[in-house]
Amino acid sequence: MTNLDELSGSTQTALDPQDEVKIVGQYYDGKTAKLVRKYGPGPRIHYHVGYYPSSETPPYAPDVTPDDIRRSIRLHQEGLLRYAAKIWGAEHRLSGRILDVGCGLGGGSIFWAQEYGADVTAVTNAPEHAPIVNGFARECGLEGKVRARVCDAMHLPLDGPYDAAVAIESSGYFNRPQWFERLARVLRPGGSVCIEEVFTTRPHGADVWAEYFYTKPATVLDYVEAARAAGFELVDEIDATSETAPFWDESAAWTKAVLDSDSGISPVERRQLRISLLANQALGTEWKAGGLRLGFLRFELKSTTGSAS
Repeated sequence: MTNLDELSGSTQTALDPQDEVKIVGQYYDGKTAKLVRKYGPGPRIHYHVGYYPSSETPPYAPDVTPDDIRRSIRLHQEGLLRYAAKIWGAEHRLSGRILDVGCGLGGGSIFWAQEYGADVTAVTNAPEHAPIVNGFARECGLEGKVRARVCDAMHLPLDGPYDAAVAIESSGYFNRPQWFERLARVLRPGGSVCIEEVFTTRPHGADVWAEYFYTKPATVLDYVEAARAAGFELVDEIDATSETAPFWDESAAWTKAVLDSDSGISPVERRQLRISLLANQALGTEWKAGGLRLGFLRFELKSTTGSAS
């Protein structure tokens, strides 16, 4: 597995920022088929944790199949977006022009467009993902309402003003000061930055996350300081660590079910799945131990700060 201390933008490295962006883009390009296999089929494919109001992992029968678990994962991933929509007031904050920054395969972008009528620019730095997002949008009849754009978060399009920006488990890869500075230029005064992210509470938690997800998570304070410097104010903070903890059990259960099934997977795929299983188990343990937390943040751009130019 790649050494994150060599590649992560959040560590002390000598990599050029553009090289870091390219590496992360290539990393997610390489994961496309795996994401579709685990979280598909489309058109709404999500790559983030799920929300479990009861804080319990659904029980599994002895004959449970990978498809059964995948359907449950997808249901709870959509549940996370519905919960986010409720606490962020999506009906009036995420119904206009929005940026979905780090959009993955576009599941969230399509969700905001279908459920709230948003006009979405779906931003990705994985070139292979853009045509997939646009294809899913066409499949949903959303051509023109959801448009994928290949760029990094620090160079968001200056074709605003946008009403809001959303980042679902993507902002951990961004240079936060630069990202908020850019957002201050593309959002209208009073516009929102809505973030769902994994935050660290102790060094070991950050290391466990970085071992598998390519970057070390920051603290909420890191976000607040970067946002404040760019003219944003934190107005909402919700902790959902306990309600999202069961995701890791479900994710591990899916991987184990695939390994146990007679699916003809190759030795290389089997090894990768075993690594994924161990990672999910480690993340679940750290999540429950308090080394990582899941939070929803919403920042507002102060009206005295300049908007898009």
